[in-house]
Amino acid sequence: MQAKKRPFHKKLRFYLLLLLAAGILFEMFLLSSIVVNAQRLNAPEPADAIIVLGAQVYRSGAPSPALKRRLDLALSLYEKGLAGAIITTGAQGSNEPMPEAHAMKNYLVANGVPEDAVFCDPHSYNTMENITNAKAIMDAQGFLSAVVVTSDYHLWRTLSICKDVGVIATGAGSKNAETMRVAIRNCVQETVSWVKYIVTKVIG
Repeated sequence: MQAKKRPFHKKLRFYLLLLLAAGILFEMFLLSSIVVNAQRLNAPEPADAIIVLGAQVYRSGAPSPALKRRLDLALSLYEKGLAGAIITTGAQGSNEPMPEAHAMKNYLVANGVPEDAVFCDPHSYNTMENITNAKAIMDAQGFLSAVVVTSDYHLWRTLSICKDVGVIATGAGSKNAETMRVAIRNCVQETVSWVKYIVTKVIG
């Protein structure tokens, strides 16, 4: 007796549920990996330069809280002598009064870093461009290694991009956010960025 075939719509529902379950598991894996690596990769070592990744700049020219945390961490590392130069990265967004890199340099110089010790990349709009443009500055200045400063949840992908681009780097992560809600939101958004990064690597 011939076995009764399962209706097509039931097969489709089964595979869609299977795909959904796989997606949820992958999202959970990414989230947990981001949290774990935020701590594991926060291990700066002496280098030639500190690369600080940009974030929102207010209309007044002041750094947003997330950017200020990154800048204050970079200042601390610079004052401890981990590196003798700082590279700031970030272009000007539509709601910003100047390129993030320039606002970051202003903040660093105002807090005691010599102007000639800060190099700016005002042209990068994403993490890949941040690191690629910083690498160009490093090559021009003869810098061989870097400490990359960004928010802790962003370290894993940033250091992965450093390997892709050929930057010898360790990471220093500033605090994710002041509230748990924003911290979770940032990590979830970072999983989306990770998916884009993986797809780009596979396609490219």
